[in-house]
Amino acid sequence: PSSAAPLSSPKRADFSGFDYGAHWYPVIWARDLRPNEPTRVTLFDVDYVVARTTAGTAGEEDEAFYALVDECPHKKVALSEGRVTKGGDFQCSYHGWSFDGSTGRCVEIPQTCIAKQGRAGVESDDIPQQSGGGRRRREDATSVAVTVVQGMVWLQPNYTPIEALAAAANGTLSGPPTIPEIDEEGYKTTVAIRDFPIDWTVLTENIMDPDHGHFAHSAGQAGKGFDLYVSDGVENKPALDEEWPSSGWKATNSVPAVEKLIAYNSNFRLGGVKKKKDSKKKTDGPTKMATTIFHAPSVISMGRRDNATAPAAFVSGFWVSPTGVGRSRFMASATVKSPISVPRWATHMNLNNFLDQDTYLLVGQNRATLKREAEGYLANDESDATNPVRKSTYVYRSPSEKLPTRLGQFFDATLSRSPNRREGVLAWYRWNTEGGKLIGPGPSRREILDRHEQHTKICPDSSDLVERCDRVMKRSRLVAVALVLARLLLGGGAGGVAKEAGGPLAKGIIQWTVGLAADAARRSVLRPGPFVAILAAAAALYRGSSLIKREFHFKTDEGRHRHDVKAISDMWADL
Repeated sequence: PSSAAPLSSPKRADFSGFDYGAHWYPVIWARDLRPNEPTRVTLFDVDYVVARTTAGTAGEEDEAFYALVDECPHKKVALSEGRVTKGGDFQCSYHGWSFDGSTGRCVEIPQTCIAKQGRAGVESDDIPQQSGGGRRRREDATSVAVTVVQGMVWLQPNYTPIEALAAAANGTLSGPPTIPEIDEEGYKTTVAIRDFPIDWTVLTENIMDPDHGHFAHSAGQAGKGFDLYVSDGVENKPALDEEWPSSGWKATNSVPAVEKLIAYNSNFRLGGVKKKKDSKKKTDGPTKMATTIFHAPSVISMGRRDNATAPAAFVSGFWVSPTGVGRSRFMASATVKSPISVPRWATHMNLNNFLDQDTYLLVGQNRATLKREAEGYLANDESDATNPVRKSTYVYRSPSEKLPTRLGQFFDATLSRSPNRREGVLAWYRWNTEGGKLIGPGPSRREILDRHEQHTKICPDSSDLVERCDRVMKRSRLVAVALVLARLLLGGGAGGVAKEAGGPLAKGIIQWTVGLAADAARRSVLRPGPFVAILAAAAALYRGSSLIKREFHFKTDEGRHRHDVKAISDMWADL
């Protein structure tokens, strides 16, 4: 971009020009917002309420997205606990105050109805407008800019919607970064979401650390894919390019997409070959480059490309939302050049298993870095001072760590300037330490890997699937119980009940009808073959549904982790 500055520029290279307040932040996939329902999201430890509203007549709906600070000005309760009215306003469920989503303007207080004039379009000193130079009244909520790009809902907390439009028009506010393949024809994209009790900085570092995949994700095929992104420090060295758009930073790291650790393991540790073979596979064309692109502070994309700007057949996208100190929201996409789409629930099952493999490992890193960050703030009162957390805590030695090292420098230089960071980290320190030492071992594995709380509750597709599984399990059980009871009650020779029908006419008709039904059941579903088949089908449906449901609750206990760890020796042989 024309606004880029060279790496040699001191103001850029030391990240002094980076401004967290000048960026859009991803908060939730648009499809995960249920229509006309308020949803709470969080950025930098501040809660917001967002909604996807629909309104219109004659069956034509106009969709719009709105966001407010999640606080009713009346008694400071959460607006996300309220509702969206038919007119598309946010209504507080405590006293019924309603607010226009686009401006935050209070449009109705039921007890006084003071907003009726405002609804009629009357403007006066008594009913000032929030935007265009008018003053904001105490009863107005705070609106924030919201946009939807590539299916993702983004917030700009420092701007109102009108201010954001003006800033975009004069070039002081750029739009959210994008992943080109998502918009290309012939590509299909599947998206995912999960919250973690892990600091967003640690999660970002984890995603851009290629070396961990070969070991932490050795159980399955994912570890092999990571190997394409590592460096051997000899023939396949990483190239890091940096750009400095206004108030931002973009880093592109590329390395030949060939096997390194896998080749070394096969040639030396398993094969006993004394001379290293060329790890580059022979192909009909040039070797693709395993490329990682980071748009600070939130967006990462990874794909194998002919060059840094060429399209990839498969792209992994990651959006790390800075929820707050010690927290993060992870959103991901898999974009593939394919005519078919994978069901989203299937993607979630695979991804959650993948995420569970290393997330608990991040607990120690999370606690160590937050502790060191807090100690840095205690030692230096300057609000914008560099805090060398990563430099003093980590030990970088791998040739693959060119980008992770630079990322650590970015966080060390800028985190003290991010919203609410200093006070949040110091509060975490007071809660988690005693006498300068960390208290206890930290959160349990169940807390860190609770899929139900972190994913299922916030993903309508997954929660709806779990509900369907519950219904299938309940009906399968009812069918099985009813079939067994019928077998017990109606067993015996055919026609017994029908032959005994007699007495008054009405009673005889009923007995005769029941007898016919019993005879039909004995001749069909209660025969040994059909009976066993139906029971087996009911059991299979119950078992299958329970297994699927399990994927959306806590699953990866210590035993499963230990089982996965054993796979490391398959990727890196013991000597």
